Amino acid sequence: LLMVSPGQINAQMPFEITGAATLVLHTPGGSSAPYTVTVAGSAPAVFRTATAGPETGLPAIYRALNGEPVTPTNPVHPGDYLVIYATGLGKTSPQVETGAPGTTDPLAYALEAPRVSLGGTQLPVLYAGLVPGLVGVYQINVFVPPSVIPGRAVPLVISRPVEDLVFNVRVVE
Repeated sequence: LLMVSPGQINAQMPFEITGAATLVLHTPGGSSAPYTVTVAGSAPAVFRTATAGPETGLPAIYRALNGEPVTPTNPVHPGDYLVIYATGLGKTSPQVETGAPGTTDPLAYALEAPRVSLGGTQLPVLYAGLVPGLVGVYQINVFVPPSVIPGRAVPLVISRPVEDLVFNVRVVE
């Protein structure tokens, strides 16, 4: 367990669990009924924690140049490096124990790096792995090549085996 509040529980699913599993929540007040879940080897999701002025709940996609979240007023530019914070990228190399933070030396690379595209242009993934010092938080670093076509709502797609994650971002020259 990483965090428990009245409306939310954050926990890390052990890396060793895949396939069908049963989840039971135990509290001082009793236990829940068993809930069957299917656990994929990886199931990425981008955190929606970024804040920019009055905008909250933005995808945690940042421009490396200024460290600010991508927004309509802080758009992506060709030549940018983007940092995307996610969860669910699965096992790493070297392997990190469940509940342990990501390592610094060596970095813990995701065994299955996601594919990332912007407006149909494949972006080179420079790093996909655990964030050093954090538990269950992954970082995807990508480069935006000059060939990306500008637009007001360009789809940024993170591909995974089951479905794609899609976010529209503004790209300017």
